[in-house]
Amino acid sequence: MNNIRIVFIDLDGTLRDSKGLISDKSKEIIHKLKEIDVYVVFTTGRSIPHTLKLAKEVSPSPYLITSNGAEIYNYINDDLIYKKVIRKEDLLYFNDLINKYDLRFVANTLKFMYSNKEGKDKVVIVNSILDIKEEITQVVLQSKDKSLMEPVKKEINGKDTIKISNDSISTSDNKNLFYDVTKNDVSKGNAIKKLCEYLNISIDDTMAIGNSNNDIEMFDVCKYRVAVENADDDLKNKANIITKSNDEDGVYLILEEVYKEKNKKE
Repeated sequence: MNNIRIVFIDLDGTLRDSKGLISDKSKEIIHKLKEIDVYVVFTTGRSIPHTLKLAKEVSPSPYLITSNGAEIYNYINDDLIYKKVIRKEDLLYFNDLINKYDLRFVANTLKFMYSNKEGKDKVVIVNSILDIKEEITQVVLQSKDKSLMEPVKKEINGKDTIKISNDSISTSDNKNLFYDVTKNDVSKGNAIKKLCEYLNISIDDTMAIGNSNNDIEMFDVCKYRVAVENADDDLKNKANIITKSNDEDGVYLILEEVYKEKNKKE
């Protein structure tokens, strides 16, 4: 692992523990890696506004991969270096779907998250997704009525221009089932390839750390593939390294190994 130049880390269920916290040990080792020129990139389904708060708290590399790979953002320079914007025709489709199933939506843009209903996340309330003037990179569809979400999934799967990049139960209240929906060519893996090209870093010098099925596509790309112990079985089957769980500082433990290996080299 002494060749690693960049590490892509999922947040929820991976770097963050069950309470949504990042340990002091993890913050410290991220700083140490930064000092020896190893990029640590948060790679998440979360929006830029949400991820930005954590980035300012932890101060990893300048780059964030957000909205399941729909965006690459340099938050130091306020530079959106890559984006995949949802087409207007698909926003019209979302509007019909939201009204048909009475769904809550959260739309990710560069500066804000917009929604038609209040929630625990900090959002700007709008009457309709069509009222949003900014470019939208991801739409999160939510409902507490899980029986509604299966037909919603079937409808979205019938479209060839958009896809469900992630589906899960909300970590904040364990009640809402949600689907992260992006353009059909969006993935964490594609964004990783774009950022590595941008930084002139070989895929052989990459590591990915994750816990869920939306991390599979970044495992398909990266050389070193680390699953935390609490990860989904499908992801573990793709991993070549298993570390401790997110509640046992698994990310810190593997990053400490990377740091030690890099120091040996020098």
